[in-house]
Amino acid sequence: MPHLLEGLITRNDIANVAANEQLIFDEDRISVLETMSSIDVQACPGSGKTTLIAAKLILLARIWPFQHQGVCVLSHTNVAKDEIIDRLKQSNTIEAQRLLSYPHFIGTIQEFVGRFVAFPLIRADGISINQVDTDICIHLIYSKLRLGTRAYVDRRSQHSNVLYNFDLCYADGCIQVNVPTFPNGSTSQSYTDLLSVRNNLIKDGYLFYRDVFSFALMALDKNEALQPVIRERFPCVFLDEMQDTQKFQDELLNKIFPLDEPSLIVQRFGDPDQSIFHGMGNEEPNESFNGKSRDDMDFVIHKSHRFNGVLADKIKLLSFNEIPLETELQEEALAARAVVNETGENFEHLIIVFNDDTRRDVIKFFAQSVSDQFAMNYKNSKNFTVKVVGAVGNEIDPEAEQLKIGHYWSSYDKSKSKTNYRETSLIEVVRYCRQSPSIDWAEKYKFLIECILKLTRMAGKIDGNGQYFSSSTLRDALKNKGEWKNYRDCIYMILNDADEIDEQFWEDICRALSVLLELDNIPAEATEYMAFTEEVVADGVVNEEENQEETSIISLPDNKINHSDGFQIELSTIHGVKGETHDATLIVETKNHTFDIETMLPYLTGELPSAEHPNPELPNKPNSVRRFKPNKVFMRQFYVAMSRPRYLLCIALHSDRISDTHNRLLLEKGWNIEII
Repeated sequence: MPHLLEGLITRNDIANVAANEQLIFDEDRISVLETMSSIDVQACPGSGKTTLIAAKLILLARIWPFQHQGVCVLSHTNVAKDEIIDRLKQSNTIEAQRLLSYPHFIGTIQEFVGRFVAFPLIRADGISINQVDTDICIHLIYSKLRLGTRAYVDRRSQHSNVLYNFDLCYADGCIQVNVPTFPNGSTSQSYTDLLSVRNNLIKDGYLFYRDVFSFALMALDKNEALQPVIRERFPCVFLDEMQDTQKFQDELLNKIFPLDEPSLIVQRFGDPDQSIFHGMGNEEPNESFNGKSRDDMDFVIHKSHRFNGVLADKIKLLSFNEIPLETELQEEALAARAVVNETGENFEHLIIVFNDDTRRDVIKFFAQSVSDQFAMNYKNSKNFTVKVVGAVGNEIDPEAEQLKIGHYWSSYDKSKSKTNYRETSLIEVVRYCRQSPSIDWAEKYKFLIECILKLTRMAGKIDGNGQYFSSSTLRDALKNKGEWKNYRDCIYMILNDADEIDEQFWEDICRALSVLLELDNIPAEATEYMAFTEEVVADGVVNEEENQEETSIISLPDNKINHSDGFQIELSTIHGVKGETHDATLIVETKNHTFDIETMLPYLTGELPSAEHPNPELPNKPNSVRRFKPNKVFMRQFYVAMSRPRYLLCIALHSDRISDTHNRLLLEKGWNIEII
C-alpha cells in the first residue's frame, strides 16, 4: 500500500527547484528526489550527497502538507548537520527556512535520542541535564576519586584510560553501572569509590554520550506509547552518513523508525565503501546498511564531480562494493580545471618507492612534486589543501617493529591533530588557536570557552544551583556582576594574535581571568593548568643531516609543514581526513600487523577483482566466483584515502614490497613510478 506522501514530489517540482537553486540532476538523482518511500542510497565520494539531501528537503518544504507533523533529518556528526542547515539557510527558495523550526527537526542522532527519548525520562526522575560529554565526565570522575583509587586507575590504564569503559547499560528493567576492571563487582574501596562517584555525577546530570542511549532504551521499554507518538510526529525521516552509524545507534533508531513500518518513510544515505570507523571505541558498526552489497541498494549514485576520469579509474579498483565510479565533469569543467596544472596537462599520479635510507625523504619528494605540478597562483591561494595521510598514526614504540606516520616525519604527533587535539594547559590551547588558520574565529572562541570552563571545574567553582558552570550559566553569572563585557574583551585579547604571548602578557591575562572568575586559592591542578610555559618549536629539518636553511620544507605546529613556495602540508590519519576534499594527497604505507599498501597492491594493479562477486571477464559459472577474500578494513581505509584529492594522488611504499611485475602493471594503469 503506497504511503500517503507517495507522489508528493513531481518531476516538474524537481525541474523548478533545480532552476531556482542552479542545480543539475541526472536521471539517477531525479529518481531519488521523486521517490517517497523507504530507500537506501549509496553515494560515491564527491557525488554531492549533501546537495541531494538538501534539494529533497527544499522540495518537501515547498509542499509539506502537515501543520503539526514534520520532517526529521539525522546525521552522525555536527559538521554534517551544520552543512545541511547552511544549505537550507542559503537556499534561493524561501520556503526552505520552514524546515529550521517546529514541527521539523534537523540534528545529530545523539541530539535526537536525548531530546525526544531519553531526557524526558531522566528529568522525570528529578535530574537536570547538566552536561553530556564523555571527556568531561571522565575528568570529573578522576578529579573526585580518592588518591588510592586514582593510583589504582593509573596502574590499570597503562596506554589507555580505563574510565572510558565506565558504561551504563539497560538490562532487566533498570540502568546498571559497569565499573571498569570490576566485571563481577567487588567490596574493595576502589570499586565502592568509583561506583559512588559515577552515581553522584549521574544525579548531578553529567552523562557519557553512550549513557543517553541506555536511558533511551529504558524510556522505550517503560512507555509503550512513546514510539507511536514519535512516528506520528515524524512520518518522514532522513538519515545521513549511515556508514558511520554504530550498531547500537542503528538498533535504537530501528526500534523508533522501523524500516518496514508502512506509516513511515525512512530514507538512508551513505557509502559502505567509506565505513572505516569499525570497532572504534569498542563499538560495532551497523549491519543493516553497511552489510548491503551494491545490488542490495535501492539507488547507487556512482558519478563524482570531485575528480576526472583518470583518477576515478584508479580509485574504483578499491571499491569493496564494486561501484563503477565515473567522473561527472564535462569538457567545459575539465578545461577550467586544466589551469590548475603548471603545464596545462594531466597531473602525474605517483607511486613513490623508498628504502630504509630514504624513507624520511618521502614527504620532501612529494612536496616538490606538488610544487612542480601546480600553478603558482593556485598553490598560493588561501584554500589550497595538501595532506599526507596514513592509517596508523599513534605514538611510536622504539622497541617494536612498526611503521607509522611518525617514521616519515619525526615531528608528527597524533594528539595534536585537529580532530584529536587535547590540550595540557591553557596557554597551549591559546597558541593552538592562534596558529591554526584553518579554524575560524567562532570555533576558536568556542574551544577557548570550553577550556576556561574546564579551568573553573578544576578550581571547584559552581553556579547558584550548586552545579559546575556551563557556558550559559557562566555568561549569566558574569552579566549579573556586570562583568560580561570585560570577559568578552579578555577573550578577544587572548585570541588576537597582534600581541606576543610572552611571560608578562600571560601574567596579565591570568590576573584578569582570576578576577573575573574569582579564582582565589585554587588547587594545584588548576594553578598548573594556568601556568606560563615556553613554546616548544619543532625541529625544522627533513633530514637530520640537512641544515634547516637548506631545505624547502620546515615543521610548523599542529602537524603542519611549510613549503618555501608558500603553501602548507598537513599530516593526518586516514580517519582524520574522512569527508574532506584535498587538492593533493600522499598516502604513506603503515603497518598494523601487516603492511597495508602491500595488501592492496593486487587491487591497484588490477590483478585481483575488488570484492566477492563474479568476475565479469570470466564465464558466468559457479567456479568464476572470486576465491580471494579481500581485507575489508584496509580496502575501505584505502578507498577513503584515495578519494580525497581533486587533482593529485601519490602513494609511498617500501621497495621491498613492490615487484617488477607490480611496476609493470602499475605503469599500465597510468601511474608514474619514482624511486628515491
